[in-house]
Parts: sequence; C-alpha cells; structure tokens
Amino acid sequence: MADPPSSPRKTLLQLFLLLLLTSSCSYLGLRWFFTRGVSSHSPAPGTAEPPELPGTRGTHLGMALVPDSTPLGQARTYEWRAESLLPPEYRVGYGLGESLASSLENQHRAYGRKLRFRPLSRARFTYQAPPGCHQDMRCIYAELMRSNAEPVHALGTRFVEHIRARRLNPLEAAELIISFVQRIHYTEPRGEPFGVLPPALVAARNEGDCDSKAVLALMLLRQAGIDAAILYSDPLAHAAVGVALPVRGPPIRLGDRVYRYAELTTEGWPLGMIPPQHDKPHLWKVLPMPELPGETGSSVDEVDTPVSGGVE
Repeated sequence: MADPPSSPRKTLLQLFLLLLLTSSCSYLGLRWFFTRGVSSHSPAPGTAEPPELPGTRGTHLGMALVPDSTPLGQARTYEWRAESLLPPEYRVGYGLGESLASSLENQHRAYGRKLRFRPLSRARFTYQAPPGCHQDMRCIYAELMRSNAEPVHALGTRFVEHIRARRLNPLEAAELIISFVQRIHYTEPRGEPFGVLPPALVAARNEGDCDSKAVLALMLLRQAGIDAAILYSDPLAHAAVGVALPVRGPPIRLGDRVYRYAELTTEGWPLGMIPPQHDKPHLWKVLPMPELPGETGSSVDEVDTPVSGGVE
C-alpha cells in the first residue's frame, strides 16, 4: 500500500511524483465480500481548563477529558496549522480514560463478532450485514458514530465553543476541523474489525487510516453544524469527507446536494482539491449517515450551500 499523498506545500518534484502514486486505504476497494443475514453505549464527557505547556504556541481550544476524572497525563495535546485562518496555529487536548478506551475497543470487537466479521487476508474480509444495509461500509460507520458519540462530542465541544467565540463562518470552521484531522498520523489499523479504528480512539491515539479519520471528521463537522458526508470509492480503495460548502473543486452529488472533497490523510491538503491519483469524481459516491442527537441546528453563521449548478 502506498503512502498518502504528499503535502502540496512540498517541492514541485514531489508533486510530480504524486501523479505516479496510487494510494489506498486499509480494507477499502473491491477487497471485501458481502453477505446478507443476521440482524446491532457510553460514558459522559468532561472538559477541563488546559494547562499551559512549555514550548507550545497558538490558540488553545481547551482540554477534553472523558470522563472528567481522566488524569492529564493520559491526555494528548495536538498542535497544528490551519493556513487559511488568522491566527493559523492551534492546539487542543484530548484524553480518554483507560477503562473507557478499553470499553470502546471491546464494543467494536463485539460488533464484529455479531456480524461474523472474518478476515480473509491482509486486505480482504467478510461479514454478514444486518437487514437493510447497503453493499458498502455505511452500516459499520453508523455504528461507530453511535457507540462513540459521547466521547467524540466532548472533543467537538472544544471546536464548537471556539467557532462561536470567534464567529467563524462555515468555511473557516471546516478548515479548522479538517486541518486538525489531517494532523492525526496516518496508520492502517491492524487486527481491527472491518479495518476501521473507532473515532474516539483515533483522536486519543493519534492514528488512523482514511475511513477511520473520515468518521471522526464527519462527526466533528456535523457537530459544528456543517453539512458533511463520507465519500467512498471502492475502485480507488479510498475514503474521504465531503462538505456541502461553496469551495472550488469537482462536485460529488447526492440528489440536489453538492459535496466538495476533503482529503484527510495529508496535512495541509486544500479543501475541494482531489489528489491526482483519486481525481475521478465518477468513481466516488456519497454515503449519507444518520443524524446523532445534538447535530441539528447550525453552530456557525449560515452561508449558501451549493446545489446542482453551484460552484464548479
């Protein structure tokens, strides 16, 4: 499997080599088999004032500890840049208690057993989907969103409070969140059911592959009131996030909604720009995901959301 695309801030040579790369993401693509049959959460979040850490810089969004009794020593502080924002440097802290992290991991594995998940090779698996599930990963992603809702919501609150306090518009809010998720280290999950790491663990461990990071980004974006969906491509073996915002880039449509691509595996990758090896809009589809409690109502100022015929 190739590495994620290089940052567009790198050299021209790297960008040229990028055209020759073929990137994939664990277990995606025509690499899993689908069978039908069989039919199927979590502790309260807490926040704490962030300690001032030596050698750090930028705007601190705060510290989210779940539960609030989690020792600060178990928390991770992220530092990243959102180049389109002023100031461009940000920090946020996030920590999961050991018992909660273990519980989320066990829930994920139990769901895999329930659906009779079985790996066939490093990049192929089989499972029995619940009745009514489509022949893609949306049911798996939806279950992860439900089971991780509260611990991810605690992290999202740090973003939402900053977005409101600074009166960021939806584009700025999306840039803040997407650049944070891009900052998380790209790693393919090993031994995880369905090849996906639960989103709360992605943030707690600073690791995840394309769809693991996409589920986390989707939850944070929607908590901030941004219309977002998972973008999924079997042929390209990749996943990303789509945002219904007026940015330039190839449109990916679902009905009258127009989504723009957000790459999550590479720091600094511009919103709306599809990496060259994945720039085949007809091979992407939008996976609409169910709403979670607290998602309704925008947390940011309204902007016109593009529909068919909008920004191209």
